[in-house]
Amino acid sequence: MRIQSEPGFVLHVTPYRDTSLLVDLFTCNHGRVRCVAKGFRKPGKKGSSRALFPYTEYLFNWQGRGELKNLNRADIAATPVLLTQQALFVGLYLNEILYRLLQEQDAYEALYQLYRQLMIELAQKGVDESALRRFELSLLQQLGYGLVLDSDAERGVPLRSDAYYRYIPEQGLQEIHGQRAEDLGGALMGAELMAIARDDFSRDETVKTAKRLTRGVIDFYLNGRQLHSRELYRQFLQDGTT
Repeated sequence: MRIQSEPGFVLHVTPYRDTSLLVDLFTCNHGRVRCVAKGFRKPGKKGSSRALFPYTEYLFNWQGRGELKNLNRADIAATPVLLTQQALFVGLYLNEILYRLLQEQDAYEALYQLYRQLMIELAQKGVDESALRRFELSLLQQLGYGLVLDSDAERGVPLRSDAYYRYIPEQGLQEIHGQRAEDLGGALMGAELMAIARDDFSRDETVKTAKRLTRGVIDFYLNGRQLHSRELYRQFLQDGTT
């Protein structure tokens, strides 16, 4: 099978043998694709190798019938994206969760377009927490892990705005009874969950609640695998306070 001029982004790159790379791509029509880029580390006539930049959209050519494709060509399709400071760590985080959670060669065209737009916004405007939370929710939805946020999973009744809930992956929301919500880690207020379900992120508290919610669910589906991007960001914050 030969694919030509497929829009995509580089998620992850690993040196391979003497002059090649193992490359994981996130593409518009073929989802996550793993390729070997033969000779991409070998200096060309001008003394430079064929670098592959993250966060920048390419047009890729590859071929092959097995799981590991041969990447033949990578042409930059738009102005290269340069992320700095906090936006850089958000980019690392997004690439890492896509790399770890997407099934190979399953198409996620709508998610691809969201990712593409988010890369542009990160480069031009910096980090928008509500946009990041929307992307995480969309990712879970398109993976088949969509969150039901309008009812109590145990009783099937609508949420109460003044109640507190916990979200149990693959089950849903359960109201917290008999304990003070402030004593329970991960407690989620009904009013904020209802706002998330309406796609209303106008309140800072709603954005914070969405972060706690999506982080817990994403961690569940990571099945214990740690995200290196989070550790790098923690180190960045520590270095900035010393």
